[in-house]
Amino acid sequence: MKVLNIVSFLMISFFCYGQTKPEFNLKIQNIKNTNGTLRIAFFKKGSDFPHHSGISFAKEVKISKAGEVETKFSDVPHGEYAVAIFHDENGNKKLDKNIVGIPTEPYGFTRNFKPKFSAPVFTDCNIVFNQTSNSFIIKLLD
Repeated sequence: MKVLNIVSFLMISFFCYGQTKPEFNLKIQNIKNTNGTLRIAFFKKGSDFPHHSGISFAKEVKISKAGEVETKFSDVPHGEYAVAIFHDENGNKKLDKNIVGIPTEPYGFTRNFKPKFSAPVFTDCNIVFNQTSNSFIIKLLD
């Protein structure tokens, strides 16, 4: 009976404490300067991507160096997402655009999608985040 209790305790401990939080690793490339912050938005499948109202998770990352920055998120559950990011160089918390609506601050999307004449749709930028697919790269567009 004593052995059964010990085995039960170990099994419960493993399932309760042995689980690790999912870790979403993101490498952001082509950062031209250290002004402002990087603003990162996660959109779940079925959300209003890429509109502000559809954001599921949002993060702000201080820029420590030009070139490339790596950041990790442990509060993003596994699933299908599209990620949009922009370099808020002037700190006004919005993506600045010119008179015709073209961004004037660097931005990027998962799958390094490059919009041509309009904003992307979810299927242009979707990725699946799970145990084996957890590291992604976004290269900012100028």
